[in-house]
Amino acid sequence: MKHFYITFSLLFITALGFAQLTPPDDLQSYYNTVNFTKTGVDLKADLSAVTIAKHVNKLTYTPGVWEALKVTDVDPDNSDNVLLVYGYDDTDGSTSTDRSRSKTNNGGNTGQWNREHIYAKSLGTPNLGTEGPGSDAQMLRPSDIGRNSDRGNLKFADGTGTSFATTDGWYPGDEWKGDCARIIMYMYIRYGEQCLPSNVGFGSSASTPDDMIDLFLEWNIEDPVSDFEKQRNTYHGNTDNTYAQGNRNPFIDNPYLATAIWGGEDAQNLWDGNTAVTDTEAPTMPTDLAYSDVTEAGVTLTWTASTDNIAVASYNVYVDGTFLTKAYTNTITISDLSANTTYAFSISAEDAAANVSATTSSVSVTTSEAVVFEYCTSESFENITGDANTYYDEVTWTGDNGLTWSATDTRIDQTIDDTKAICIRDGILTAAETSGGIGSLTVTTLRVFGGGSGTFDLVVNGTVVGQIPYTEFAETTTIEDINIAGDVTIIFNNKATSSDRVAIDNLAWTCYENTNSDYCTEETFTNLTSTQDLNDSQYGDRTWTGDNGLEWNATGARIDLSNNSSKVITIRNGVLTAPETSGGIGSLTVTTLRTFSGGSGTFDLVVNGTVVGQIPYGEEEQITTIENINVSGNVSVTLNNISSSSDRVMIDDLKWTCYDAALSIEEDALSSIKVYPNPVNSTLNIALPNGEATQISIYNMLGKLVISKTIQANTSIDTKNLQSGVYILRMTQDNATISKKLIKN
Repeated sequence: MKHFYITFSLLFITALGFAQLTPPDDLQSYYNTVNFTKTGVDLKADLSAVTIAKHVNKLTYTPGVWEALKVTDVDPDNSDNVLLVYGYDDTDGSTSTDRSRSKTNNGGNTGQWNREHIYAKSLGTPNLGTEGPGSDAQMLRPSDIGRNSDRGNLKFADGTGTSFATTDGWYPGDEWKGDCARIIMYMYIRYGEQCLPSNVGFGSSASTPDDMIDLFLEWNIEDPVSDFEKQRNTYHGNTDNTYAQGNRNPFIDNPYLATAIWGGEDAQNLWDGNTAVTDTEAPTMPTDLAYSDVTEAGVTLTWTASTDNIAVASYNVYVDGTFLTKAYTNTITISDLSANTTYAFSISAEDAAANVSATTSSVSVTTSEAVVFEYCTSESFENITGDANTYYDEVTWTGDNGLTWSATDTRIDQTIDDTKAICIRDGILTAAETSGGIGSLTVTTLRVFGGGSGTFDLVVNGTVVGQIPYTEFAETTTIEDINIAGDVTIIFNNKATSSDRVAIDNLAWTCYENTNSDYCTEETFTNLTSTQDLNDSQYGDRTWTGDNGLEWNATGARIDLSNNSSKVITIRNGVLTAPETSGGIGSLTVTTLRTFSGGSGTFDLVVNGTVVGQIPYGEEEQITTIENINVSGNVSVTLNNISSSSDRVMIDDLKWTCYDAALSIEEDALSSIKVYPNPVNSTLNIALPNGEATQISIYNMLGKLVISKTIQANTSIDTKNLQSGVYILRMTQDNATISKKLIKN
């Protein structure tokens, strides 16, 4: 289970090329039917026979395996917790990366752990199910429910670092790859062809006598057996234990058994000479401690890995001279720090025998100032009063803003991410009438217990303005452009299914803001008029008076179509031309949708005869903003050069901001940074023209930092784990900061 290692050199080599294999005294009785002079598939057959014969207690999937894991997988550093396979960081603020969690916090909701099938059920031949091989506790491990879902039934693939989905499959992480390899070996000898290694991992079996693949042999070498694995094996091998199966994983008892059966480079031989070795040598001190990605709440630390005569097991992280946490690779992200505060971090290395290296000199890190987001009204539900019982009733309380809130058919004992939430079954959540209107609304939902997915109606002043979705996973939703002025009353009602129980937390909305003056020029195409001797459905030259009172023109255009009940101009192999206007242009926004059949493509966006960007179109509606055009004076704007002359593209809501000459030099430099695409599906590209160190921070609409990265060159950022919605992207160079709205599809 350890991350860092050196390969063992075998000291005792027989004439056949394999080391002496004599089990220690405490295992002689268990393995008394195995002939350890055998090798290859003959030794495999003997180990298979004893593993099957000793499996006398067939645990039920529920509750047997649950209870077994609460005992076998106890965190050696915290007896109230279990270790979570694939986990690696308890300090980064993300539950899916947690390595340790309360052993009683198991189940099916976000933030809980469940049972991960290291040999994915569906990859068995046939499917392993939840009986027999599917309920074998030697194979099942606690895992965060989200991390488990990320793995799914992906086959194991090689990698390095912490766990992640590769282009091919799933890398379990440096700390866990040996555990997984030895479990797959166990399942192969225990269940035979139902659990072929070649079905659950990417690799070649060309050098082995059967279907074992080189990937698992390599992992067995690279990640030696840990005391944690031995802890599990010892429990199951003792039938006096309540939830013990009775059998052992022989490859945990001695990883070299895999070498003796399948060949390859020598794995660790724990029975080499049957003598105990006392390890008194400490690892070397880590070097090159550095920090990056500093935010108001966290920092990432990195260092050069230590070496050890056996293996480095972990690193101790200290803050201001006091132990903070352990790391299991040579990098860790620290979260939950205070804003605008200086901390001193240092690191030491530790091996499995608890030998600790010298501690590095400290590095001093000052977190950035806090970001404050302005809301008209916000509600954390922390002020809910009354008994936290399991009854559904009417509840009334005074919210964070001093207003009265009420909910019917509700309970108050549920949480989301360990904070109080209101839980609605077949009721209504109502906020008191407030002034200031509403711009956009953000809320987090989570369906608890059993049930399905669905929506609430979001009702403002008696009108449904959107739907708030909920699922079995915590989900933050932002409803944009509600834009109702004056006094408003907010209600959540009409839930999809009356039996679903949905926790609601972190509800907030912005005030109404009149944005009509934000743009120099806007065109909604509302004033499109018919042309003499040309049907509205025909393609031809069109001229009309736009929203700004000036004359617009289009060629190859029809005017009979609409999008979301809104008039549009539809271009086929034509050009859209706006009238020349004063005030210059800052950024331009437009909505496009290809209608009928065809493909995807772009228009050129031309300002004063120069192409300044491309406007994409496709079979789904796209809202595109071209930032930082920044042309002053009189401007003429044209959309032309469509990708395909046969595509027919609807264009709507075309608008641009004025040129802003008041930008400071620093802001102008930041404004030159290109961020695309926006909206983003998975990969966000950032083009950094000046090479200056730039802090990139992405916040959700509740102000929670979700991505942080320091860049000095063009960079791509993976956003696929962000939920759909609206985010704030902050870019900081030196003391200058600029913010942009980022939309995640």
